[in-house]
Amino acid sequence: MARHLPVARTDTRVIHYVDATMRADLQQLTPAELATRQAQQRALYLRWKQRQEAIAERDRKFRQFWTGFGAVLALVLLVLVAVAVWWLWTVLALGVFAIPLVIAGAIAAAAGGHRCITIVQHMH
Repeated sequence: MARHLPVARTDTRVIHYVDATMRADLQQLTPAELATRQAQQRALYLRWKQRQEAIAERDRKFRQFWTGFGAVLALVLLVLVAVAVWWLWTVLALGVFAIPLVIAGAIAAAAGGHRCITIVQHMH
């Protein structure tokens, strides 16, 4: 197995040539204009930051609500499954066969619920 030792590399030096014709397009701001523009940019940035914080707070509340709702829904589903098992066990007197029957029903519901629909789009 060949062992590759590190090789010392020289850093590339970047040289910029200033084109005098390109400077004509740039704005030449006085120090007062530059300070005004920076203040405007700072104010816009602070407004943007406040909006982002408000959006983040709203998203946090939204996620918290739906997480709680999902937890309640999952609990209800588990209770329904437990009631179904109990019903199969006692009322229909299936006994031990109730558990595999519920598992098979869950697998059938999961497998039957997913259908792939292939859409072919012809572009002419």
